[in-house]
Amino acid sequence: SNESGIYQAFLKAIAERNGSILTINQDIPLQGLGIGSISFETKDLQGSLEDLLLDIRSMKGIIKVEILGQA
Repeated sequence: SNESGIYQAFLKAIAERNGSILTINQDIPLQGLGIGSISFETKDLQGSLEDLLLDIRSMKGIIKVEILGQA
C-alpha cells in the first residue's frame, strides 16, 4: 500500500528488536501500491525472526512480506 508511515512502522518494529537496517530500496508507487525491500542484520535480534515477520505482516497496509535470502 502507498499509505503514509508504513515504512516508518516496520522500521521501528525491526529497530525495537535490535535488528540493524542495512539497506532500504523503494520503487515508485504504481496504482496505489508501493514496493520496496529492506535488508537487515538479525545477529542480535531479540526474539525470533518468525515473530517479527508475523508482526510486520499484521500491520495495516502491508500486503506481502517474504525472506529473499539468509546468510
